[in-house]
Amino acid sequence: MKSEYVKYGIYFFIAVLFVMLLQLYFPNPINWNKNFNTQNKDPYGLYVFNQELPNLLKDQKLSKTSLSPYEYFSDSLQNPINETTFLIVQNNNAFDKSSGIKLLEKVKEGADLVISLENYFYTFSNFLSDSLQVNFYNEKVNKLYFVHENFSKDTLETKDVYNYIYTVKHPENHQVLAKMEHNPVFISTKYGKGTIYLSSTPILLTNYYLLNEKKNFSKFTEAFASVIKKKNVVWFDEYHDSNSQIQNQSIFKVLFKHLSLRFAWYTLIIGLILFVFFYGKRKQRIIPIVEPLKNTTIEYIETVGNLYYQENNHTQLLDKQIKYALNQIRVEWHIPTQQMDEDFKKRLQQKSLASEENINDFVSFIIHFDLNHNYSQTDLICFNELVEKINIYYGKYRK
Repeated sequence: MKSEYVKYGIYFFIAVLFVMLLQLYFPNPINWNKNFNTQNKDPYGLYVFNQELPNLLKDQKLSKTSLSPYEYFSDSLQNPINETTFLIVQNNNAFDKSSGIKLLEKVKEGADLVISLENYFYTFSNFLSDSLQVNFYNEKVNKLYFVHENFSKDTLETKDVYNYIYTVKHPENHQVLAKMEHNPVFISTKYGKGTIYLSSTPILLTNYYLLNEKKNFSKFTEAFASVIKKKNVVWFDEYHDSNSQIQNQSIFKVLFKHLSLRFAWYTLIIGLILFVFFYGKRKQRIIPIVEPLKNTTIEYIETVGNLYYQENNHTQLLDKQIKYALNQIRVEWHIPTQQMDEDFKKRLQQKSLASEENINDFVSFIIHFDLNHNYSQTDLICFNELVEKINIYYGKYRK
């Protein structure tokens, strides 16, 4: 038993070692998905921007929420609207129209709204387009330059080709802050008492561009942060979790956060399942073999016969033997035994091939048998000899 445990333990250790070697030999693939996750260190995550934004906002209070604008504004405890900037940086915006209406109401009252989205073809974006009279189009461009007087005049050539540019119906109501090959990609619009800033280049805020020291893409981040001027900043971050400190205490979050640990965990679970399956299959309880009941009729007869014989009750023994002999004749030779006449004798002689004299003696003995008579051992032996002469054998029923 112990040797089997050791064997399975060695197999499991070899499997884990094999997975670890694979992880060391083959590096984890880089995730190039545009997730815009503030907690993600992938190239297109916002981890660096999330860490650096508080440093770019001087004497400003930054707060984050994972709630939608509609849910956030349902809370009675809010900062003064005219001193608040609402920030949204995502790949696409999944807010509904109700959230859009709430946001624009706050902007009308004096708040600022800074939105940086890469995909504007959603419900909230369509509502925003109709409200600001701004259209979004697809066009492949990758050279960005600033046109606002307060921004740098450098041209930034991006690795990625952008698809979304703005066109406006009333240019006098909008101010262009940055363009990509003569197409606006960063604009500001007065709306009520507040201002709305629209950017279609959130990818310039990702880890890949902020850590690219050769082309100095941090200038766009500085320009982007400079439009956030109000005292209070509320960032609608869908990846923000106010209970992150509690969740960080979970060992499973650490396991699933790192790919190597995640594969090790999966290997452990699969190995345990296979161990239980195969070990349980080999060690299941053996089904006992149930032997059929033996036919002890002959043994019973022998026991009863010995009992009669020891008591010298030859009359009862003769009675039993006569009955068995007649039963043998009926079963084996199919001869009725109700009437022992000449026909019976003739048929019995044909079946048994015995002499006519033996048949007559056998029939005569049975006819004249009387239970009230006290028979001797000699009579018992005589009848057994007659049975053997007629070829009636009890012994074959022992098989």
